[in-house]
Amino acid sequence: MLRVNFHAGKGDSPTLILAAFVRFCADGSLRGPDNYLFARCIEGLWQVGGRAHRELDCEGPVRVRITSRLGEAPINHGPFQRLRTINGILHGDDYCLHVHMPGRTEGDAAHCHEIAFIT
Repeated sequence: MLRVNFHAGKGDSPTLILAAFVRFCADGSLRGPDNYLFARCIEGLWQVGGRAHRELDCEGPVRVRITSRLGEAPINHGPFQRLRTINGILHGDDYCLHVHMPGRTEGDAAHCHEIAFIT
């Protein structure tokens, strides 16, 4: 079971999502099993449980499947002990994966169509 924590700001308690897997989609939605909508990224902030969150992390071991463009074959990475975002860019353990989370538009990192976290 994945434990995805969303962080609103320093000192605030995180919002936790538990799921077998999650997909961060190009339209800014975060979906789980049965295409369930957990959250949505609006203007760079994750809207979860009625609160806006800037960053997220996920405790591992967790694998990442990145699909750069619609119709392209996904690339698998990991497993990682910890995934997290810094300014919307995905990091695995202590390494930057140089890719923006789908739904975020700012910055110079590569954008992608979909990112999935898988146990």
